[in-house]
Amino acid sequence: MWAGTRATLVAALALVAVPAADLSGQPRELTLGQRVYLDHCAICHGFAGDGRGHAADHFTTPPRDFTTGRYKIRSTGSGQLPTDDDLSRSVVRGLPGTGMVPQDHLSDTEVRAVVEFVKSLSAKFAAAAAPATPLPIPPEPAPSNDAIPRGRNVYEKAECQECHGKEGRGDGPSAKDLKVKPSDLTKRPFKGGSTARDILRTTITGLDGTPMPSYHLLLDDGELWDLARYVASLGGTPEMTRDERAGWHVVHMHQRRSPR
Repeated sequence: MWAGTRATLVAALALVAVPAADLSGQPRELTLGQRVYLDHCAICHGFAGDGRGHAADHFTTPPRDFTTGRYKIRSTGSGQLPTDDDLSRSVVRGLPGTGMVPQDHLSDTEVRAVVEFVKSLSAKFAAAAAPATPLPIPPEPAPSNDAIPRGRNVYEKAECQECHGKEGRGDGPSAKDLKVKPSDLTKRPFKGGSTARDILRTTITGLDGTPMPSYHLLLDDGELWDLARYVASLGGTPEMTRDERAGWHVVHMHQRRSPR
């Protein structure tokens, strides 16, 4: 089950190609990033970052393949790379409902270092002309009793029901034909966060690699907030998922078997 040793992973990590341009004159940070990655990430994501770690088979949704440079959870536009803050947030807070559990025990220095190392695993970051910038979140309007009914109308206007279904349960008429099934909007948590602000961010960024498109510039600011508040209103009590339980199990087992 836990085949392989730390020494094997260390030797394998030494073979991972890291473009010189990614070093940014900070080889010490990159070395620290390798160590943090080895100690906390490689067991699931694999020493090469390809999502084929020793524990990967324990999850319904496979660990992220970092070599592709494609991320669903980000604050940037559709098809763009995430920011360093996006990656840091995913490391520290984890992705709720998935095997990516919070790594909030890491120091700020360790988080920055492992983010740089993860970026080095995909050539897309080195090839980018400039870092991507987050899409602006419009100011939140004052609470209104009419927001949720208006949001329901926006839900229909944007044809969300085509995939997510009339009641948001992920059972729309197109759902059966999609390789990546639409989220059940009545279940919590969401990977990108479950607050109205989190939902709005996902609405404007889209989820790369899935049928969920970006609605940036397709809805006005008020409509975005109404839709986000409506979707937020559909959710119930957060539940521990199978993948999240497996993620914590992997963490505990890996910690027990790692040298002190």
